[in-house]
Amino acid sequence: MYKVEIEVSGQPQGKGRPRFTRTGHAYTPPRTAEYEQRIRAAAWAEMQRHNLDPTDRPVAVDVIAFMNIPKSWTKKKKLEAEYGAISAVGKPDLDNIAKAALDGIAGDTGVIFDDTQVVSLKCKKTFCHPDRGPVLYISVSWTEPEE
Repeated sequence: MYKVEIEVSGQPQGKGRPRFTRTGHAYTPPRTAEYEQRIRAAAWAEMQRHNLDPTDRPVAVDVIAFMNIPKSWTKKKKLEAEYGAISAVGKPDLDNIAKAALDGIAGDTGVIFDDTQVVSLKCKKTFCHPDRGPVLYISVSWTEPEE
């Protein structure tokens, strides 16, 4: 069993809607492309650290988005959020965070070649501890074929 754990610091972002040129060509918004590149770089570094190549095996992916607690909230509400009494509802949508994470780990320099390899996906969005800061955590696990 192989497991790669990736952390991308900063407020988690969702995948933006595709944009279109006047001629009808679709492209990924620059902010989304830059965020996916940060995820890809973190994935590549972790794969190099474990001396692994991208896998073509079926994978299970866990995504946890630790979000900032809004500064405008009262001390009581911040404390409730910190201890999980208040859920992290709001933008970005959890499914868009998962899309950005999966697109970020896929490719020739990622953990997997294509996001069609994902057979299990578990996602969670929660508030982070103020001392730790926001981060996107991605865990990818797979088994190698028996020989």
